[in-house]
Amino acid sequence: MAAAMSPTVRNPNPSCGDVSVTTGKLDMMATNRSLGPKIQARSTSKHRSKEISPRLVRRCSKKSQGTLRLQDVNNKEYWKNLAQLSDPSRQKREILDYSVIIPQIKSKIQAFKAQLKGGVIKEVQQIQQPMRVLHNLLVMAEVEKLNNVGLELGLPRVLFGLIQDTVESSDFIKHQQSIPVVQEMITVVLIYWEKNCAWVEQEQSLEEFTKSFKTILSQPNLSRLVPLAACVLSLFTQHNVDVKVDVEHLASLLKTLVLDPCEPHISPPSGWGLCDGLLSLFLDALNEHENGPLPSGLNPVFFLNLWKKIGASLRSATSDSDFCSANGLYSFLSALLFAFCKDAYLCIPLFCDDGSECVYALSRLLGTYCLHLFAKGNPGRPSVDLSHNTLSTLSCHLLCFPFALDLPPHTMSTVLQLYDSCGIVTSLLQVIQTFPLQLLELPLSLLSRMLLCDPHRSIDHLTKAASCFFSPSWDDQLPASSHQSPPTRTASSLLPELLQLEILWEAAVELLTLLSQIAHCPSCPLQLSVETSVLQHALAHSYEQIRAATCRFLGNLDPFRPLTQHTLKPDIFKAMINCLNDSCMPVRQVACRAVGNWLGYIAAGPHMDRPSENGIYRENWCIEKQQNKQTEQRTEEEERRWTHEARRTVAMLVTLICDPDALTRRHCCAALGNLLNVDGAISLLLEENVPGLLLRTACTDSHSAVRKAAIGSLYLYSQQDAMHQVLMSLDASQKLVQASQHAPPQCDYQRLIGQLTPPEKSAA
Repeated sequence: MAAAMSPTVRNPNPSCGDVSVTTGKLDMMATNRSLGPKIQARSTSKHRSKEISPRLVRRCSKKSQGTLRLQDVNNKEYWKNLAQLSDPSRQKREILDYSVIIPQIKSKIQAFKAQLKGGVIKEVQQIQQPMRVLHNLLVMAEVEKLNNVGLELGLPRVLFGLIQDTVESSDFIKHQQSIPVVQEMITVVLIYWEKNCAWVEQEQSLEEFTKSFKTILSQPNLSRLVPLAACVLSLFTQHNVDVKVDVEHLASLLKTLVLDPCEPHISPPSGWGLCDGLLSLFLDALNEHENGPLPSGLNPVFFLNLWKKIGASLRSATSDSDFCSANGLYSFLSALLFAFCKDAYLCIPLFCDDGSECVYALSRLLGTYCLHLFAKGNPGRPSVDLSHNTLSTLSCHLLCFPFALDLPPHTMSTVLQLYDSCGIVTSLLQVIQTFPLQLLELPLSLLSRMLLCDPHRSIDHLTKAASCFFSPSWDDQLPASSHQSPPTRTASSLLPELLQLEILWEAAVELLTLLSQIAHCPSCPLQLSVETSVLQHALAHSYEQIRAATCRFLGNLDPFRPLTQHTLKPDIFKAMINCLNDSCMPVRQVACRAVGNWLGYIAAGPHMDRPSENGIYRENWCIEKQQNKQTEQRTEEEERRWTHEARRTVAMLVTLICDPDALTRRHCCAALGNLLNVDGAISLLLEENVPGLLLRTACTDSHSAVRKAAIGSLYLYSQQDAMHQVLMSLDASQKLVQASQHAPPQCDYQRLIGQLTPPEKSAA
């Protein structure tokens, strides 16, 4: 074909009902092949010449003609071919002249609108193909061209008017093809709105546009269009338009959408899920009733059915993946959180019932299994910065609810077993290692609670998946020449970051609580590692809950179990002792327990087995840089420092034996008992009259647990000669006998009395 200039297309004289077409040129083909000579067909008459409608450009190939035949805009084949040529899914796209096609579409819209108002519709499908062509052109249009199209056609107002006319026309709705026609119109509205939301600012009243879509939601004969209409209404709500749809009616529509597979609902365009619009409206309707009771229709069965459908859609990236997009999941999880806050026990059947997909689906959303949901963009909720983190955080919220309830043991066991089978612990660890710092409080808290309620299985999962997270800082492990990439985050690197900003302090508390739970588990093979300087910083932190959590963590550690070159130093013990004088009662409480535990370790010596408070031996706990696993002997100077700090606790513990808090007094009595075997402590205990103070506490304290602790320490004292003599001089035996007459049964005075009674009196 000889090269030539692109042919000029002159305005055709419009046929009846058509508008004039502006002059334009057909664009060159993408392959830069030039078109043939000018193609013009004219017929002359006495008065004027008449031109034929413009042709569409099509790729030249050996198997196809160079151009389409001349066609009339009223010809079905013309629009059918144009719809095919403009299809965005075509591998070889044609360059189309918008300046020619858009006026033709406008002509078809006007002609169809006139027929609707006249009540005589010649053919329902006459508008469907032009709408399909407009659909395709808007999908491919760039911003400038999109604006020009919207301006020339009057989008989207002209479409709102057309949809309203069709919905209100009983004659039109009777036609078999009416639903596909309205579908195409609503789809065009959604596409245009997604690509150009600025039109909203130019409208004075948006409420008038919602009427036809609310009609669709209320008319059973239009039920196939409900998902599309709901999507449009949900966009209006994003601009503070009150669409006023009853929450019970929305719940009924959702139920139908889920339970009636025979109804062939029409799916929204790409990026939208089938139930996105309804779920968005459902959430907004619930928020409107924030101060009222939960609607009766929102029962466990309703949510169980939704979870089954959503769970099935999450099992595969392709299986039923269009049922609910990331936006729909956001709306659904938020609505469920609203319902749980109204009635927390609503979560139990969802988390326990056989066949429930709730926990499975939440575990998928919590981890990294559903990242494909965010590949299609976010057309539905522009006001929400939606990401995988958002859905994971909502999933965490929901998974926390059973731990806030007073559940029967068998119910909690069922919940924990389901959490275990769905891999919640592993997913939580992924979140903790990858999420932004400001989002870590909730997953850390949930993991701590799972360790508390289900330590064996939780530790098992952590051991398999988290050995790197609890290791020392990787910066210290990798040689200088290593090019190995360290993991995203470790506990050792995370804690100092969380201690810095106030917004992160609650997360720091949760991390320390998690470490404390692990340290408290005797069978855990994980090696905990935190820098000494970080622990000192935490013990002196301005936030009292951080100080308390650090003391609790340290209280569960044995300072003399060195699996590395460096163990806990006396400086840490010194900082912890200073917390005994803390102005905050919870800090004093846990500091007293931690100091008492460490005094027991110091008194036992460096080589003895270390029983915990409950008689369970601890092993494998390390602190600071992990470089080798050879036991490091304490130096003589260091032993003197440990002993010095231990002796310093005497005067401080004496003040706590009268503390207003009963648990602090109890821990204080136990700590004073452990001091007995610390080198050089007996003389200090006698100077402070500790035997007399313990005796008074054992006889008169208002709490039986405090008395019991004091009795236990006095029994240890009675076995030491100097202390035994002091107790005898205080007439301890007689005082204890009197106290035992009115004591609660858990206070066992008899063994102590027998220890303090002379043999001859005992025989008598």
